[in-house]
Amino acid sequence: MGEWKTVYADEVEGRWVTLKVYETENDEDGDEGLAVRATVAPGRTVEQSNEQKPGAETDAEDSSITLDPDQIGDLAEELVEIGFSAEAAARIVGKLPV
Repeated sequence: MGEWKTVYADEVEGRWVTLKVYETENDEDGDEGLAVRATVAPGRTVEQSNEQKPGAETDAEDSSITLDPDQIGDLAEELVEIGFSAEAAARIVGKLPV
């Protein structure tokens, strides 16, 4: 069984962005590509992002957006769609270990 690992967490264009990749113990079938999840929250600090809240509370209390693109190439497009500049989206995607 695998787990989500945070590979990037920083403020970009006034919003807190966290990138996670799914790591499995057996990465032998690399044919499906890297599973990526991006969470974007308005104006959060590092300390606020590290606070643990139950999932339902988190969704109800903030206006964060979670993106689960089918392919890494789709992530930049999805980031632009939610308001990031093309340059910021490219910088965020560039942080992924590919």
